[in-house]
Formats: sequence, C-alpha cells, structure tokens
Amino acid sequence: MFKRKGFYISILAIMMLVVLAACQSKNTTQSNKANKPAQVVNIMETSALPSASPTLADNSVSFRVINQIFEGLYRLDKKGKPQLALAAAEPKIENNGKTYIFKIRKDANWSNGDPVTAADFEYAWKTVVDPKTAAAYGPQMEEIVKNATPILAGKKDPDTLGVKALDEKTLRVDLENPVPIFKELLTTGTFFPQNKAYVKKQGDRYATASRYLISNGPYKLDNWNGTNLTWDYVKNDTYWDAKNVKTKKIHVTVVKDTNAALNLYTTGKLDRVTLDGDFVKQYEKNKAFHRIATGRSIYMKMNQGKDGKKTVLANKDIRIALATAIDKETMVDKLLADGSKPLDGNVPAGIMFDPKTKEDFRKENGDLLGYQLDSAKKHWQKGLKELGKKELTLALTTGDTSLDKKQSEYIQSQLENNLPGLKIKIRNLPTQASFKADVTQDFELLLGGWGGDYQDPLTYLNLFITNSPGNHTGFENEKYDKLVLGAKGKLSNDVEKRWTALLQAERILIKDNAVLIPLYQGGRAYLQKDNLQDYVTYPIGAENYKWIVKK
Repeated sequence: MFKRKGFYISILAIMMLVVLAACQSKNTTQSNKANKPAQVVNIMETSALPSASPTLADNSVSFRVINQIFEGLYRLDKKGKPQLALAAAEPKIENNGKTYIFKIRKDANWSNGDPVTAADFEYAWKTVVDPKTAAAYGPQMEEIVKNATPILAGKKDPDTLGVKALDEKTLRVDLENPVPIFKELLTTGTFFPQNKAYVKKQGDRYATASRYLISNGPYKLDNWNGTNLTWDYVKNDTYWDAKNVKTKKIHVTVVKDTNAALNLYTTGKLDRVTLDGDFVKQYEKNKAFHRIATGRSIYMKMNQGKDGKKTVLANKDIRIALATAIDKETMVDKLLADGSKPLDGNVPAGIMFDPKTKEDFRKENGDLLGYQLDSAKKHWQKGLKELGKKELTLALTTGDTSLDKKQSEYIQSQLENNLPGLKIKIRNLPTQASFKADVTQDFELLLGGWGGDYQDPLTYLNLFITNSPGNHTGFENEKYDKLVLGAKGKLSNDVEKRWTALLQAERILIKDNAVLIPLYQGGRAYLQKDNLQDYVTYPIGAENYKWIVKK
C-alpha cells in the first residue's frame, strides 16, 4: 500500500514538474519575445538630406526619401512597371487621349488622418508650375499638362493649369497632347499630392524637418531635424496598403567614407554598403557582393556664363578640349571598378530603345565626345589663342565623399597633364553647399550627373532647354529647344519622328556644342546581408523600400 501510494505521489510529482517546466518555458519564451528588439533595417546614404518637399526636391537623396514617404496615382512595382497606387482604378481617357479622369482611393489617407483628396493633387501640381515656387522640376510638366508652358513663363495664371478636382475623390487632368510616358511620369515626386491646409499652416518650415511634415506613403519620416546625418523611416499605419509593409523601421546613416561604411557593415550596424575602387576588388568574390548597372549619367557641367556675363568656358574649343582630354576607360576600370562604363553622350546605354528597330539609343547615336588626346590638345591651343591667354586656372566643384574626392583628383591629374598651361583647383563642398553651387551656377566646372526619373531619353535631355531650372550652364539653343519641346508635345503621336528628334537633340547638346563633359554611366557595387530581402532598385527611378524586409 505504501509503495502504491509512493508510486502515485511520484507520478504526481513528475506531472507537476512537467507542468512547471512547461510554464517556465512558456514564460521564458514570452519574456525573450518581449525583450527581443524589433527588426530594424539599417542602410546608408552618402549625402545629407537637403529637403523632403516633393515640390522643391532637386536631387537624388531627396527623391529617394520622398519615394518612401509619399505616393502618387501610380507607384513602380518590383519590376519597375507603373502599378495603381492612389488611383483606385485605371483612368477614363477622353478627348483623343488628352483628358484623364482619375478616381482617388477611398482609403487613401495622410499620416495625420486627413483623407487624400483630388484637391491635394490640384494644389500640388499648380504649386509646382507657379514661377514663384521656382521648382527645379516644374519643367517636368512643360508641354505635357495643359497650359504648364505659359504658366512657367509667367504668361498665364497657375489656376489655368490643366488639373481640376471635380469632387473630393475625382481628378481631371488635361494634357496638351497624348503622352505615351504619362503613367511613368505620375510615379515621380513632382506629380505627388500635397495637403494644402497642412502646408499652409507650416509655411516656410514645411518639410525642413520631420516634425514639420506629414506624408501618405508606406513610411513616415522620423528623427530628422533638417541637418543631422541620420533619420528613420517608420511604418505609416494610415497607409492604404499597410498590410504589405512588413518592416516597422528603417534606420538611415549618412556615411561619406567607404572604409567607415565597411566598418559599420562588418560590425552589424549596416545591412547594405556601397563599394568603390579597391574595395570592389577586395570583396568581389564575397558571397554578399553584388554589382548592377544603373541609368545614372555622370558628367561635368561647364559654366559658360549667366546674366549676360560670359566666362572663358563660353569658348567652344576650350570646352571640346576639356571634354576630350580625360581617359574614361582607366577612370572606370581602376578608380571605380563598380560596373560603371565610359559614356560619350548624355543618355546612357541599355535602357531606352528605338520604338521601331529596337536599337539602343546610345548605340544608335554613337560616341559623341570621347577621349581623343591629340585633338584635345589642338582645340586647347586654338581656344587659348582665341582668348589671348597662355594658361588658365579653373575650379572644379564637387561633393565631399571619399568617392567625390578620388574622382576630382583623377580628373585634375588628367586635365593638368594633358592640357599644358591648365591648372585645376579642387573645391570639395558638403552636399547641400554643392547642390546650392549648382542651382545658383556658382561654379566653373562642376562634377555631377543625372539619374533619370523615367525610361525615356527626355528625362536626360529636358534639363538643358533654355531657362530650365536644371540647366545651370548658360547654354541656349533655339533648335535644341524646339526638338526637345516637340518630343514632349506635338511629336508625341509620331513615335519615330519623336525618337529622331531626341537623337538629334543629344547630338546638338554634346557633339556640336560640348555643353557637358560626359564621363561614365554609373554602376553600383555593394555588399548586402543575405537576410535583407526586397530592397528594390531600378536602373532609372528612386529606390523603393515598400516591400523591404529583414528575415
């Protein structure tokens, strides 16, 4: 009897221990789960954020940020094709392709809870083209949205722009002509909405810091005071498609030096790091290494003069000499080694193709301004003689990242060694100061470039029409303007004539006038942790973090 009782007691004790262990295990699991930090994606930028306003943005960093926190009628999908976003359905198209009627999603809201309305689009677009705004991307609407051209020229009131809210959720857009790339344009920041009441309330403070900003995209901007070198994207729970945004927080750190960025990556403080030069060679066999081509055109601008005052760079022979005295092959192979390719035009290769023959734009237009040292020296001597000079000193303005410094030093060496009597002074500026120097045309030579906004040559050529806010070179050419504006407008219905006009425009810009010094088509080499997924990049267009996730 005692043994039997002891047996029962033993069984009971064992059962109690099992239950206790199970409870303890469950509590430990819950405790661990509670204490486990939320998954945060850590990424880098190489430059500070100048502005988060879709209306005033004029640089790649701003547009990259804007693409995460704002959204328009369409958004690019993972493959780079326009997909419906704030538009509830495909628009009703009338007037032979010149009128679009959009319905705005009923569940589209701003991060403060306000509904996104058709009036938000009307207000934003009219603000963009208002000359008082001086928006760098105002010309994006030129010859496309009805009356944008005369409005930008100050000849019509912004209220006459071809955009109108018919009711709270219905938007009408009138175009000058049918536009084959209209959907692509609508994925870009210039065409995003703005909450009028909020913008007016904030005044000049709007979008200068995260506390003066509301948004309507997958994320909200947080912890950015306007000058700091870190910020966060935090999931926007009011976003209409929030269920497909898996990451709660993305932390961004501005790192200008590649070696410093690698240290952050190897210590787990970055999930992805951009590489260049010797670092590419060092890591290219690493399983986390990736290399991709981009549609970024890197070049130097030459300031020919402004406000009626010409500079020595108004001399065409001097410009041609500078443009043909740089060995681009060595630059991309030795200095960059990131998949970049020499570029002898403005429009990059492998992205845009002849609508009839399917031939690549770059191949079809050929090499317009390449490395030709003997010819460069002849043009140099001719230019100096025309100017009555034996030597020249020019300042090269660029950013202050480690890559900017390496590139400017290489260019300095090439030009000084190849063109006798030339002295290049390097002027490395912080990001915002560099952007300001460009916009105010406070430079002689400026190292920069352009990453297209949509897959069409127009996104590269539109910048250099007379008085374009993106020009900043002093270049004016009536024939060039006619060709580019025609490609935006009257030639839209004839794809072959439009294509031919764009080819001819690039030849005028580069071959005939040497407005720019084409250098290379940018590549991108990087290391990325294997648990980081759906970091979506495109050859052209801002990166897309909507679906990013850290497993």
